[in-house]
Amino acid sequence: MHDRSFAGSTALAERARAVLPSGVTHDMRYSTSPLYVERAQGAHKWDVDGNEYVDYWMGHGSLLLGHLHPEVIAAVQGALTRATHPGGSHALEVEWAELVTRLVPSAERVRFTASGTEATMLAMRLARAGSGRPRILKFEGHFHGWHDYATHGVTPPFDRPTSLGVPDAIGSAITVVPTDVERVRAELARGDVGGVILEPSGASMGVIPVEAGFLAELRAACDDASALLVFDEVITGFRFAPGGVQELSGVVPDLTCLGKVLAGGLPGGAVAGRAELLDLIAFTSNAERNRFGRVPHMGTFNASPPVAAAGATTLRLLEGGEPCRVAAERGAQLRNGLGEAVARHGAPWSISGESSIFHWLPEGPGVEDHAERRKAARSGAPVYEMRAALLRRGVDFPGYEGWLSTEHTVEDIDCTIAAFDDALAELTR
Repeated sequence: MHDRSFAGSTALAERARAVLPSGVTHDMRYSTSPLYVERAQGAHKWDVDGNEYVDYWMGHGSLLLGHLHPEVIAAVQGALTRATHPGGSHALEVEWAELVTRLVPSAERVRFTASGTEATMLAMRLARAGSGRPRILKFEGHFHGWHDYATHGVTPPFDRPTSLGVPDAIGSAITVVPTDVERVRAELARGDVGGVILEPSGASMGVIPVEAGFLAELRAACDDASALLVFDEVITGFRFAPGGVQELSGVVPDLTCLGKVLAGGLPGGAVAGRAELLDLIAFTSNAERNRFGRVPHMGTFNASPPVAAAGATTLRLLEGGEPCRVAAERGAQLRNGLGEAVARHGAPWSISGESSIFHWLPEGPGVEDHAERRKAARSGAPVYEMRAALLRRGVDFPGYEGWLSTEHTVEDIDCTIAAFDDALAELTR
């Protein structure tokens, strides 16, 4: 199990560092144990050295149906034989949008984007335009992509952006608050808040779940202040349920941001919501309104045929909810097994999560100090050491969180728990 060569990945990492910042194309892929993948199938993948792994990246959460689902791949291949980019409208985008409006409770209209980050950026603009107010509220620890308006409040200190290059003026247009309805009401009372955006599962993919009833209280607070409620369901949409957290909670936002599973593992996102808000993008016969009274939105690769084919096929396959249920069941099995291993070894790790998502964070049980612990996990040795130990045992966990799919079997889960247990024994020694 432990006799694995990583010579090919090591050589590629050396080449990558010469041409890519830190040798990676996504911050989350930065690691002291870089892995270069040759192919993937189902819940497994193989690196350039021929090593096999049970995979918990699942396309950064976009592959609920696993790698290379045959129906999704057939749909993409069929689209590719007709056009990669027709430079015009096509039937697949209509079918895809119809599925979104059928599954997502808030979706009366849909506008496709090329990523989840683009979706939250557009949703914030629509919230400001639709309300006529400049300020957006977001919550501590909630992640909404990497654009300027999303950089505040992700990691402590919450009053500073997570990036260089963000203008100070952005701070006056975005306000970060704790998940406290009274604090939200106090901000809304100032009369300049156009929208409130949050991950409805809780901060950072649900590491800190929102309290029971919070979403309904937030909906009522927004209604009372005539502010718009925006759910960022890039992670949870079509994964927690076909209609996302809003289906499960019964709380319907004004706007919903989508991505990940939406596009079946290809690059895609969307904003869905009330017709009158999405129609701020629409053209009319009034030239004055078209110039000064609408929200322009472009995007060269919005809803390209291969992406629309993957997305529409994926949504059709999960429409009844069974894939969400199966993946969630596997997620519970994994979390339980990992938690038992942690308890058995008295290891300084916490295991949490919901549905088909899990979190593994160092430095003790509980999630009260989640923000500081997650910040430490991003740069701390424990996560890197554990990931390296798991790679040697044929399991690939992303740093501090992971996703399951319908293709993870009970045997995959059992092997993963055994590898985690063995890795804990090695590291705690």
